Amino acid sequence: MIFSLTHTYLQIATVIWLFVWNQTLVSGFSASHTSDIATSRSYDAPPQTNTAAAIKTKWLIVGGGIHGVHISARLLGSGVVSSIEDICIIDGHDELLQSWKRRTRGTGMEYLRSSAGYHLDLNENSLRSFDQKTTTATASEDNSNINIKKRGKNLRGVHKDKQRRSSLFSNDYERPRLDFFNNHCDEVKVQVSMVDSCEMVDYHAKQIVLALGNAEPSIPAWVDESDLQQNGLVTHLLEDNNIDHNTVVGQSDDDSCNNIKIAIIGGGITAAHKALQLARKSSSNRQDDTESKSPAIHLISRHPLREQQFDTHQDWMMDQAASKRSKDGGGYGLPKKQVLYQKCDCLKERRQIIAEERIPGTLTPAVYRGDHGLKYAIQKGEIGWHQAYVVEKERVPNRNGKEDDQMILKLSCGESIQVDRVLLATGFDKILPGGKMIQNLINDNSELNVSDFCGYPIVSEHLRWSDRVFVAGALAELELGPSARNIAGARLAAERIVQAFVRA
Repeated sequence: MIFSLTHTYLQIATVIWLFVWNQTLVSGFSASHTSDIATSRSYDAPPQTNTAAAIKTKWLIVGGGIHGVHISARLLGSGVVSSIEDICIIDGHDELLQSWKRRTRGTGMEYLRSSAGYHLDLNENSLRSFDQKTTTATASEDNSNINIKKRGKNLRGVHKDKQRRSSLFSNDYERPRLDFFNNHCDEVKVQVSMVDSCEMVDYHAKQIVLALGNAEPSIPAWVDESDLQQNGLVTHLLEDNNIDHNTVVGQSDDDSCNNIKIAIIGGGITAAHKALQLARKSSSNRQDDTESKSPAIHLISRHPLREQQFDTHQDWMMDQAASKRSKDGGGYGLPKKQVLYQKCDCLKERRQIIAEERIPGTLTPAVYRGDHGLKYAIQKGEIGWHQAYVVEKERVPNRNGKEDDQMILKLSCGESIQVDRVLLATGFDKILPGGKMIQNLINDNSELNVSDFCGYPIVSEHLRWSDRVFVAGALAELELGPSARNIAGARLAAERIVQAFVRA
């Protein structure tokens, strides 16, 4: 996809020029949820200029991920936007939330890290209500088989209902199951308008929201380009492409994919999720194999395995609506951390706070010490853990006579591991989201101010980067703080943007 953007200020509108290539345009959706959308065509030829093609909209949301979708829903639900025809979402994928779904599915995640109050709908309790609707429907289906025992106090259907709810949310912090969370996102339909064109299209929008996420996975220096090619030995779990990790790493039911050795590079929750998923599969495949007692799954991390419930403290996640409820109920309102952050005028100090308060590379207690947790899988020898880093790698012929090569990883601790596949769980590159598109915007428009030490946008309290351009996600973190990139950050951003119009 070629994605080029500039903008010019007119009296009533901001003009955006976008090359659209294999891209989908969503014209609007309900104020509640969003669902999957149809696919657009792919084109091998470069786009051709056609200045006659123009699409006008009041709001243009660049990015159809968690942040873009929730902000769009909030604009509609709050009345800032009166019609679904007044919002366009532009995204380079075939479906809304496609990157989110593909990446989270590829990691083997079962439950989200965040709790039930963080989702894409407007009402904080929407996910819990969605649960009640789901379980009520299930219980109704079971009523015909209910056994009413002595005095009618024990109802099998009610017990099933409770069991079902307990499976939809974790016992700790009421964290939703991933598939259930995604079903909630998909519940309400969207209206879709397709842009099937390889020509240049003009977008005329009064307001723009740049809701761009991280796109570039962090690749260790020892990995070569040839290692990463499709069906290569190395795959990044967060690479947003069509590779099916289940097939690549031996999750297929095909016997040729069983009994392979896999190294996972990383010490955070993504690495842990994948290691546990693969260990369960490997254990079931190898239960009758008495030839080798060495683990099939190896986890390699530079640092010790560290526990942390959330990757930022919950104090950073409270929005102003929740703060008001807290105050009205006799609480303290906005947490002290946020109050002090907003009072801090030094952007360099804010960046330092973000670095200190964001805690990457950690595991939740449930993943580490919960039922069938990583700690116990390591103790039982199902997963081999190595606190080390890769100093050298060597590609060698497969010792089992298979066609595919293997890789020997030489570690800083002195060990060497020969594996069939390497999975990278090393997060994203620490670069400005949006890549060249955002950088070109900054270079071409002096009114778009950025920090001189980190290059991130300097925005108003309502996340205005300029009169008609708003930002969200990582682009807004100097204003929102450490949780800006999370689902909680999407809710914080939407609230701020809406307030710019509700208070006006």
